[in-house]
Amino acid sequence: MVARLRRFFDIRPGEGLPVLLSFTYIGVVIAAYVLAKAIRNGLFIQAYGPYALRYVVAASPVVLSLFVPAYAMLTARLGARRMTIGTLLFFSLNVLLLWYAFSRHPTARLTAVFYVWVNCFGVIAPVHAWSYASSLFDTRQAKRLFGLIGSGASLGAIVGGFLASALVDPLGGSINLLLVVTLLIALAAAVVAVANTRIQRRGTMRMAAVTAPRALETVRAILASPYLRLITAVVCLTAIVTQWTGLQLSLVTSRYFHNDATALTRFNGSFTLALGTVSFMVQLFATSQALRRFGLAVTILALPLTLGFGSALIVLMPAIWPVLITNAFDQAFRFSVDRPTYELLYLPLPPQERLSFKNAIDIIGTRIADAVGAVVYGILTVGFLMIHGIGLDLRGTAMLNLVLIAAWTTVAWRLRSAYVRTIQESIHRHRMDTERTSSVVLERSAADALRDKLAASDPADVRYALGLLEGQRTQSWHPALRALLSHPEADVRQRALALLAAAGDRDIGPDAVNLLRDPDLGVRTEALLYLSREQGIDPLAQIETLGDFADFSIRAGMAAFLASPGPAQNLEAAQQILEAMIHAPGHEGARERAEAARLIALVPAFSPMLPPLIADRDAEVALRAIETARVLVREDTVDALLDALGRAEVSDAAAAALARFGNSVVPEIARRLDNEQEPLEARRELPAVLVRIGTVEAEQVLIGSLLHADPTLRHRVIASLNKLRTMHPELGLDPAAVELLLAAEIVGHYRSYQVLGPLQQHLRPGDPVLEAMGNTMEQELERIFRVMALLLPHAGLHDAYVGLRSSNPMVRGNAIEFLDNVLKPELRQLLVPLLDSSVTVEERIALADTLVGAPLETAEESVTTLLASEDAWLRSCAVYAIGALQLDGLEHELDRFEQNGDPAMRQTVLQARRRLAGLTDTVTAPEPVPASMAVGVGSG
Repeated sequence: MVARLRRFFDIRPGEGLPVLLSFTYIGVVIAAYVLAKAIRNGLFIQAYGPYALRYVVAASPVVLSLFVPAYAMLTARLGARRMTIGTLLFFSLNVLLLWYAFSRHPTARLTAVFYVWVNCFGVIAPVHAWSYASSLFDTRQAKRLFGLIGSGASLGAIVGGFLASALVDPLGGSINLLLVVTLLIALAAAVVAVANTRIQRRGTMRMAAVTAPRALETVRAILASPYLRLITAVVCLTAIVTQWTGLQLSLVTSRYFHNDATALTRFNGSFTLALGTVSFMVQLFATSQALRRFGLAVTILALPLTLGFGSALIVLMPAIWPVLITNAFDQAFRFSVDRPTYELLYLPLPPQERLSFKNAIDIIGTRIADAVGAVVYGILTVGFLMIHGIGLDLRGTAMLNLVLIAAWTTVAWRLRSAYVRTIQESIHRHRMDTERTSSVVLERSAADALRDKLAASDPADVRYALGLLEGQRTQSWHPALRALLSHPEADVRQRALALLAAAGDRDIGPDAVNLLRDPDLGVRTEALLYLSREQGIDPLAQIETLGDFADFSIRAGMAAFLASPGPAQNLEAAQQILEAMIHAPGHEGARERAEAARLIALVPAFSPMLPPLIADRDAEVALRAIETARVLVREDTVDALLDALGRAEVSDAAAAALARFGNSVVPEIARRLDNEQEPLEARRELPAVLVRIGTVEAEQVLIGSLLHADPTLRHRVIASLNKLRTMHPELGLDPAAVELLLAAEIVGHYRSYQVLGPLQQHLRPGDPVLEAMGNTMEQELERIFRVMALLLPHAGLHDAYVGLRSSNPMVRGNAIEFLDNVLKPELRQLLVPLLDSSVTVEERIALADTLVGAPLETAEESVTTLLASEDAWLRSCAVYAIGALQLDGLEHELDRFEQNGDPAMRQTVLQARRRLAGLTDTVTAPEPVPASMAVGVGSG
């Protein structure tokens, strides 16, 4: 039975107790308020009549203005949990004292005091109860559960109404019902005490100790925020409209029952009981579903529209029945639909600020609105204090109420979009704070660490820092590097000089001259090369003067000297020397070939010599040649640079060099992207080149490549388009093609869950196959978001994606809630279950079986799907799984991987065969790859 209820109300593991205690807390508070309200109406109207209500309503804000600052000050000292219990016990003691006063010394003024007390309790206690519930759940949980929790209010109204009608006679009249109110409030305090001991709240979800901000600061913050101003407007309009609706009911019922207190208490109790039952049924079975399906777009308008309909009936027929119908709408929808919706409005606000804003708006704002409404109602009817009334009757006040309801509906309509904007702002702030903090910390820590290591006394630390800096060209490191020219270790001096020379630092000329006399041959050689390239000094003269130099430095120095402008320039001789250097054989000639690549930059006419250097097997030689190609920008290097994209160690440098060609290289890139015969590794790097070019023509090529079969290439095309769209937002995409791609990516992601299901049943957590699937699915999800960003470029999807990966449950909840409001219904139904952490893997697999069909029942079927993947790592993991899971039926699949060119794959196949044959107990798992390298299994 309990399990069925959990499923019906969508209560997730760990949510049962918080839901139950929140439900009970709110229900008991509302029961006490409804019972007290039924008592106070009868007593006050009997003593003063219905029109005197305007005075006690107007007095409530004065009392609240004293209570709220005192409460905030005590909360800051004692904590929110203790103060919640203390406030409830304080209210319970108040009612006990009032009962004693009514029993011993009943007076008319005492009924006025009691009326004001009920007004204050009716504002403070429910606000604190809902604030307590809000502290237990994030935005998504609240949207799913507040309908159920709020039904506690409806049930409380039923209980309060039943107690008022059933006990008024047995207990000897309205006065003795105050003892029941006392017990109910004490019960609420006990519920909070149990919740404090049984529920542990973590991080930002707990009710932290509240500082006591100044009232003026809170008011300024509310006035400065458009969102809070709209909430305040809705609160004030709701208070006035519902107050006038209640005053209309008091007027017609007092006439009907001839101001009899017992009869009025009995009627109020019976009326509340009947409507509470309706409200409870609506809230229990409709509110949660409406919030989940339609969100605030519908539920926020339910109360004003129904009250508008009822007020229109009063205008047409100013009698008791239209008034009863209007109040029926009020009591049926205010607690069941409007209140849970209203509480959701506060959840996008920062938790540390939420309580102060909520107290200011819900307690002070509501009572001020009540006071204004009471004064205006008095002036419109029989007058207020010394002000004569206009004399409007029931129809006249209903007509003015319609005007207020129209304003309420307009503000509520605007509040729907403001709610979404506020959620987006909250997750955007989180993203910006995360990026700012990460970049500052990383840059500062990296810079500090490198500077510390460059200045370290341990040569190993210095060498490590030099290794990180080699290949960089930033001037900010030059002061630290110059200090190393006098380092005790020769290789450190040589590497520092090489880095400074590669960066074109011309300020170290005197240091280089001094280093020509360095004891180490390598340092002298590096100094000679620097002086030849940068200073144009004749290397032969230096060699004759100083003696011993390495052979390659003589060639490089001579070539640099002969290629330099001036009287000694001889390009033909320089070319012959360079050709000899380019053809220097083996690993020993790598330094000579690298120097040749550098020297070609001095004479653009030598650029035809670069392609073989760009293709050199030695990465250092290739990098030097690519750097020269980047400087020269010659067409005869394009093909070699495009081929170099397939080499991971030089691909980034090659992409930067190709970007210098601009639109002239775009047609060749487009041809290679479409050519299936081109190496896949090189094709996967082409989108990065197009991003660097950054023109409209480059973007058009990417658009034409959106539907590539290879998932990694497709991922990079999509990511590149995301970047270029920020540069050219005016360029249009074919929505149909993008939507088709998005549908394929989502279906592919669901297919991955189908593959994951059987594997989870047979493999332990942390198994390489499961890790591979996790990385793959992360990549698929990122791809889905990137495709959505092409359809909705201004929707804040990047913020939502970052928010979904936050460790803060509130940020994650806000991110999903944002997506739930901005996505189209058909897309929302598919995507949100994949993102909501409350949806289990098993539930996603069930959805996948329904959506995709062809469910995978066995591990063999899952492994077969992995074997068909285009990701080499996933295929390797599938081969590993054949041996680890003893899948004899798939042994024949190993044949096609037997002669694989990858030694690791061949080793995995061998171990799988041995495992199947029972020759070994374990199978070594394939080495994992970073998540950024993983590709999809379902959307290939």
